[in-house]
Amino acid sequence: MKVLYEERDGISWITFNRPEKLNALDAESWKLLGDHVRRGDSSDSRAIVITGNGRAFSSGDDIGSMTSLNDQREAEDFFNALLYAVDGLIYTNKPVIGAVNGLAYGGGCEILLFMDVVISTRSARFSIPEGRLGLIPPMALSVGYNSIGRSVAWLAITGEEIDAMRAKEIGLVDIVGDDLNLELEKVMARISSMDQGSIKVIKAWLRKSREPIREAIRELSFMSLSTQAKERMKRFLSR
Repeated sequence: MKVLYEERDGISWITFNRPEKLNALDAESWKLLGDHVRRGDSSDSRAIVITGNGRAFSSGDDIGSMTSLNDQREAEDFFNALLYAVDGLIYTNKPVIGAVNGLAYGGGCEILLFMDVVISTRSARFSIPEGRLGLIPPMALSVGYNSIGRSVAWLAITGEEIDAMRAKEIGLVDIVGDDLNLELEKVMARISSMDQGSIKVIKAWLRKSREPIREAIRELSFMSLSTQAKERMKRFLSR
């Protein structure tokens, strides 16, 4: 399965599982992510942790899948799956923790903006390079400024790759360590000491700043069909 779900040690684990594709997210993957987040939200777990299998957290949208989109209906189907996943992240009542085990690019980087805590290995790399493909980063543009300030403009406009320490400096990452599991244990200990009713109210207030995403995703669905985007995505795939 492209995205795995497991409950272990009081945690709902969601794992991107396309290591041969650097955990690129096609429509099925986005849909599974949305399903699993909702499943975790309705379980008895204390938090939801999202991570990746292999050397990447996620390289973002599957460019091959996007290149094959032929018309607006197909584009809307693809990006509605993305929105379904993002809505799940926005409206869950539980803490969502990103455990970044490697490369986090494009949508794989942007979804970190919808997580409450992000833990990263020192070797992880981050980038929002959609502009190189004639596209836009909808999550970064709609909620990024409120999350990490002006730094999101630099990342979106230049597509620069940054390391984990720089990601921590700008607020994209909260904790950088050598052992993800050890750092996660520390975070879970802190979360477990909190009143769960308080966490639900905190989550309800946090989501208010994360809701203006729909129009940006719709804009991206139109742009994905443009001649310029198609040509740039094909050149990317050929490399």
